Amino acid sequence: MDLSIALVNWNNRDYLEQCLQSIMAAELPVAYEIVVADHGSMDGSREMLRTQFPQVKVVANDENLGVARGNNQCIQNSTGRCIYILNNDTLVNRESILRMVRFLEEHAEAGAVGGNLLNPDGTLQASFCYFPTLWEEFQVVTHIGQKRNPVFPCHPTAGSETREVDWLSSASILVRREAIEEIGLIDEEYFIYSDETDWQYRLWQAGWKVFYIPEVTTIHFGGGSFKPGDRRYALVYRGRMLFARKHYGWAYSIAQRSLFALAAIGREIVWLVLLANRKWRAVSRKQLVSNWQTLRYCLQLK
Repeated sequence: MDLSIALVNWNNRDYLEQCLQSIMAAELPVAYEIVVADHGSMDGSREMLRTQFPQVKVVANDENLGVARGNNQCIQNSTGRCIYILNNDTLVNRESILRMVRFLEEHAEAGAVGGNLLNPDGTLQASFCYFPTLWEEFQVVTHIGQKRNPVFPCHPTAGSETREVDWLSSASILVRREAIEEIGLIDEEYFIYSDETDWQYRLWQAGWKVFYIPEVTTIHFGGGSFKPGDRRYALVYRGRMLFARKHYGWAYSIAQRSLFALAAIGREIVWLVLLANRKWRAVSRKQLVSNWQTLRYCLQLK
């Protein structure tokens, strides 16, 4: 098998269906398989897979086990030389997939490869990031970085040259199985967010390289698994803290957590004041819960 396409799904039937349709429409001239890890969806996703895409291999879970665990299940139940980690809220195209496969075949040093992520209207999304620094963490919590880049700390790019990068978004990334066998599977402690940073940091530690190819494009709708006001941002901070604890040591980790905690406390005060305003009351309640969860993550030593 040349290529295994890994998709994780949790109550995202419509996105998953159109993603699979785009894969089929690509008519890939390589031997490939599709593996979907479904996390107990109750929206008809499994029925849709069974009736419309019977060739897809489904790993059926009873509950939401997280993106990291779901991708690992797909990898463990696949046989391809290359693993295409793909969000289910994406649309792919033939030439981009084949270009990534060819790149891994022609560049033995490449452990992973990806390209540009596009909004449905064709504008750029963030496609890659550098490994984090404390200065970056400060810009994240204060939103200073967003003044020059709305998706800071990630970097939208339509560069004209193929280049080596630190890590790519796992919304669309092709990874060499040989590299996975060397560094191991995705760390499931992350559940979601920063799991791809950790994985590609381990690629870098093992001597593998990660490449961005400007000609590769994937349409990414984004945010399909989360609704406004849920704990998304708390999980983002949790992921960044886990990464720092694992790879940067306790001095960095303590400084980072202190910064995140102070920012969360400041936001809690603001939302407490806004709670008295009927217009902001519903949003304030959700934000208070989210920031409280962030504070709890800051205090966890594991």
